[in-house]
Amino acid sequence: MDRITAMNAFVRVVEAGTFTKAADTLDVPNATITRLIQQLEQELRVRLLHRTTRSVTVTPEGAIYYERVVRLLADLADIESSATQSLAKPSGKVRVETAAAIAAGVIVPALPEFYQSYPDVEVELGVASKYTDLVSDGIDCAIRPGEVSERMMVTRRIGEFHFVTCATPDFLQRHGTPRTPADLSTRPSIGMIYGRSARALPFQFSDGSTETELALSHRLVVSDTTSYLAAGLAGLGVIQAPSYAAHEAISAGRLVALLKDWRTPTIPVQVIYAPNRYLSAKVRVFIDWAVTLFERHEDLRRG
Repeated sequence: MDRITAMNAFVRVVEAGTFTKAADTLDVPNATITRLIQQLEQELRVRLLHRTTRSVTVTPEGAIYYERVVRLLADLADIESSATQSLAKPSGKVRVETAAAIAAGVIVPALPEFYQSYPDVEVELGVASKYTDLVSDGIDCAIRPGEVSERMMVTRRIGEFHFVTCATPDFLQRHGTPRTPADLSTRPSIGMIYGRSARALPFQFSDGSTETELALSHRLVVSDTTSYLAAGLAGLGVIQAPSYAAHEAISAGRLVALLKDWRTPTIPVQVIYAPNRYLSAKVRVFIDWAVTLFERHEDLRRG
């Protein structure tokens, strides 16, 4: 038995919660994970996991073993990295999760530049309107707008954006141009559900002294920025969209920015990843590249 491979399999099962998810993230058959854990328990003469048909839980002995093994594997990775990082080029697959609008509008268009610098790195880019568990799903890092609720994750703020209230010229011709936030209550609007929220985000405004939050009755509610912007461009109603998503349409005259004298909230954009002491070279170079990418972006750089 390869003890290091077995330890890594055990750690992944504990973090993923099932043998099947652990096998998927390690890209090996389920039977291989089962065999490695069984051999590890036989070698140690200790039961590490309680197994049922539906779940896997850690025994008290397994919990102690897990804490020590995580540290050991991190130390080993540091040793190997120190010996090889100066010579080896980053390579392998990096699994990244982000919102669809950030993927399509920011990351994907810039990937040719990334691949020119790191041709041996493969990026697997997943988009999600609702957050997933990075560890159990085997995600190396995520780029997320808004505050991060995962307390155990490492969080690095890489940018920010604000919202812009807008509508099509045709819509404004039909319904009139709102002059104050209160005017929006008499015009059709589109709502946006984001993250774990079950309700559409309120439209928010500030004039420096007064904060206004409008819970409008929307004619349509969607759960991703791409569809939200498409609804606004279709003339279905007033939207309050991320500035980076609406910038091109506003510049082209397909959308008109409204209520410019009123400020809207600033939303942070953060990259998050598991709190391992060691980040593989492929993940580290992707994160560093993303930081640089956001610093250059007109609508996403930090103020």
